[in-house]
Amino acid sequence: MSENLGIFGTTTLALALLLSGCSSTSNEASSSTAVDTCQTASEEDLKNINEGMKSSKFRVESGFVADFNADDVAEIKMVFPTYKSPRIFAANIPGADGKPVVGLWGIQDFDYGWRITALDEQTKKYSNLGAEISDSSATGRVNAVMLELSANTNVLSCLKK
Repeated sequence: MSENLGIFGTTTLALALLLSGCSSTSNEASSSTAVDTCQTASEEDLKNINEGMKSSKFRVESGFVADFNADDVAEIKMVFPTYKSPRIFAANIPGADGKPVVGLWGIQDFDYGWRITALDEQTKKYSNLGAEISDSSATGRVNAVMLELSANTNVLSCLKK
């Protein structure tokens, strides 16, 4: 009887370890994989983006937003710990020469409200959002991280669909 209990206990322990190993592996994979959804931007997001454009002729008609995965959010919070729910906004801007230009903005909810900032130089040509931010400031540094990590969201592929 005690031999059977020993085998049962060993088997139960081995099974528990095996399942916990499988569980953590799947969690790691899901937190670092690319977000693959094309969420249409809300009217509020479009309004906020358009209010920050340098001219009404650069008005964006539609766009997409994407959330960062858990690993990327952790990396963003290493630079700016008070950010909550950082995400990316992408839209085609009607360019000065009539050809669309891809615009990328970061949207962050942090301890005292929402902030939307143009992330790359191309977007800054058309948008005043975040124009006062220096690259060496905390927001400038987190914008650089968000721009780099935006590739993980697949939001640019949404514009091509």
